[in-house]
Amino acid sequence: MSIKRRLSLKNQKISYEKKFELMDKEALATIILAIFITVAFWLAIWLLKDFHTTLLKMPLWFTVSCIGGYLLSVVGVIVLVKYFMYNFDLDNDEDEDHEH
Repeated sequence: MSIKRRLSLKNQKISYEKKFELMDKEALATIILAIFITVAFWLAIWLLKDFHTTLLKMPLWFTVSCIGGYLLSVVGVIVLVKYFMYNFDLDNDEDEDHEH
């Protein structure tokens, strides 16, 4: 199944339980990204704390951790939305079948 087809589930009938499974996967991917960004932030501080170099008139560790962390977050969210988030309605498709 291609990525575009996999991520666009809007016109497909999906059980309510399957929707929650998909949301759990999205949440897990988001948590993993958040942990990765946090580790990268603190790792940049720890690795660069002894450098007395400045970048943009700020200590190197600060610039790399804050600006780099922001850029990493933006790229991470783009990757999450493009490859891990699904497009579907949360409405219960099974209830609609019973109404008609």
